[in-house]
Amino acid sequence: MKDRILTILMVLWYLGGIVGFLIPATKPLFQLLTPVGMVLATALLLFYHEPKNLKSGLFFAGVIVACFVVELIGVNTQLLFGNYQYGLALGFKLWNTPLVIGLNWLILIYCIALFTKTIRDRWYFPLVGASAMVAFDWVMEPVANATGMWNWEGGTIPLKNYMDWFLVSGFLFLMIRIL
Repeated sequence: MKDRILTILMVLWYLGGIVGFLIPATKPLFQLLTPVGMVLATALLLFYHEPKNLKSGLFFAGVIVACFVVELIGVNTQLLFGNYQYGLALGFKLWNTPLVIGLNWLILIYCIALFTKTIRDRWYFPLVGASAMVAFDWVMEPVANATGMWNWEGGTIPLKNYMDWFLVSGFLFLMIRIL
């Protein structure tokens, strides 16, 4: 039941955000609220997650920190994802990397893991999860550019971005399956 409540709350939260970004008069406000929304979505996730134990806490912290570091490497070296820069919409940055970016990865990984939990014990779970992440990123890229979250050099999203999303998220889904 808690999974269903969390899913409904997350869907409503993000639908509200989409509507807020689509209305020109409210777009600047929703740009400012984006980092707050990520923090609140993460708080909801942590509140509703069961079991509340050290293993879950360490996994969540690991995802947040590892994904922040992956993004930090990507944005500062272009070795991961390609040549991109973060805008102002994701809030405060450390070394050109938004502090909330690890939360974004955690939210996405968690929600996809919820939707695919019936296959979590199958060998192909990491492939399905990573494919869902890449599909989400493919849809999100134009939205992120239009809302000032990030942008790509020359306005072109490289194939490397999608390949690296698949590899990074596939590893995280593999960890979920193993743990």
